[in-house]
Amino acid sequence: MKKLLLLPLMLLLLMGCNMNDGKLAFSEISREKARANVKDFITQMEINEDGTGNGIYILNGKKDRFYLFLSQEFLDEGKSFGSIDVKEEEDALSIYLNESSDIGKENQETYKLYEIHRPKDYEFLRVFKNGEETHIQTVGA
Repeated sequence: MKKLLLLPLMLLLLMGCNMNDGKLAFSEISREKARANVKDFITQMEINEDGTGNGIYILNGKKDRFYLFLSQEFLDEGKSFGSIDVKEEEDALSIYLNESSDIGKENQETYKLYEIHRPKDYEFLRVFKNGEETHIQTVGA
């Protein structure tokens, strides 16, 4: 009888560990909670910034995830970080980034970091800033 109860419990546990499998999901994370290789990548990108880039960086993680880092170079003068949306569009993964004009003392973040879980590989990765397609400044592995 114990074996019969143990099997469903193990299945529930395994399913709980793979909650993002098969679903596109993204979340903002703090630098402090990021893995060491993500922190190192961010530090290196900040060191290399010279004011001429667009501040959009991608770091490949595990097979099903990658990290999106937005630095101060992403922002136009007088703007702050706004919303993000990630969508599947046929064979492309599209990331929509927006700035916000409501800058205040409390909104002066110096960066944004997102972890993006993808259910599959895509042929194209497209990035849009304020509705216009742009490019990724650097992709790390």
